Amino acid sequence: MKRFLILVVFIIGAFVAFSEQLYIFNGFSILTGEVAFEKGRAVIEVPYGAQVQPETFSVFGVPESTTINFVPGDSVESLYERNLGRPVKFVYEDGRVERLEVVSPLPVFRNSYGEIIVNPKGYPVFSDEFSPNARFLLNSQDSFSGHSSFAYQVRNNSWTTRYSLSLKDFSLTGLMIVHLEMETNENVTLVSSNPGYGYATRDMAAKMVNESYSVSPTTSDAETRLYEISVPLKRGTNYIAFLSELFSGDKRLVFRASRGRSNFTGVEIDVYLNEVPIDLPSGVMEVWSESVYLGSAGIGNIAKGESVVLQSIARSIEVSGRKTTVTTLGDSKYRYYKNTYYVRNLSEETVTVEIEDYLGQNAEQFHLNCEDCDFDYIKETGMWTYTVSVDPGEVAEVEVEYRVRYSN
Repeated sequence: MKRFLILVVFIIGAFVAFSEQLYIFNGFSILTGEVAFEKGRAVIEVPYGAQVQPETFSVFGVPESTTINFVPGDSVESLYERNLGRPVKFVYEDGRVERLEVVSPLPVFRNSYGEIIVNPKGYPVFSDEFSPNARFLLNSQDSFSGHSSFAYQVRNNSWTTRYSLSLKDFSLTGLMIVHLEMETNENVTLVSSNPGYGYATRDMAAKMVNESYSVSPTTSDAETRLYEISVPLKRGTNYIAFLSELFSGDKRLVFRASRGRSNFTGVEIDVYLNEVPIDLPSGVMEVWSESVYLGSAGIGNIAKGESVVLQSIARSIEVSGRKTTVTTLGDSKYRYYKNTYYVRNLSEETVTVEIEDYLGQNAEQFHLNCEDCDFDYIKETGMWTYTVSVDPGEVAEVEVEYRVRYSN
């Protein structure tokens, strides 16, 4: 899988003039670039802070005889290890200076009297060269000179998207949250494929609510989106506001009776965004009513023109429902049911509630306690739906009788 991803990024990278490019997925990243060989040798320096997976390294356009060695970046421990058995200058906290032999990288030293000193207070002074960056060393036996492209995977970078949706006017703001633990240049591309979840504060997105702007992907297909980042990124967590627009949407109250109990429970709140005007990368969408947080849901990549359905975001505290069922045994082929649904409205305005219930895939002979009642029943799923309007302070009662066939 890792090799497959790197090959895919190589294909993508062909369009970026072979400059060094960082592709950040959800939970890892891939760095691509070009290296120049001189007399059969080339060095690829890894950015500081990158946690490299050397086994994912790939290189194209080099002779078959090329050898590849990965050299980790220097650390205090590696300096000790290189100087085992050698005397080094050691400066004590009180200013004294002494030559001590390195016995172990713990650190453990031996003084001129042969005494063992463990972790003395102070610091050693090494004369070695120090390179904190890891490196890939490439050597070709036939003195190859030219350019080759490379890629490798890095573990410690990730990004996600956080949206804030206001039900007042269906304004949607979005933040790209990029976490970097390595130094990089401005050539960063965010890859949105599988849904990824993350968290951010709503206030940061709300600051941009009066402006209108968006970022569209540079490349898009059914599975993957690429977003090129033009602003410089720093090590740590970066917040990029990329979306602030008004959308066409709808809030629906749904009493899912198949999940309900015999007592009154709040009806569920569903949110719909109709035919979104731009592509949306996968992420988490928070839903707000004025300053009240209702809930959140994850979304996958949404293409322009598609609709977004956020089901069961929250439960209403003013509109509730309950269900009762009476079962009558018939013969060996049928069983008869009477469901009664009660929808109570404690708000100050008339509300429309969609009743949804699972009646089974063999339900038939429906009868409602009203004339010309329109309802939907989908035999393939066994779901029955009916829409009822309830005035303030009222309780609407819907009664449906039906039978279920248990044999052919």
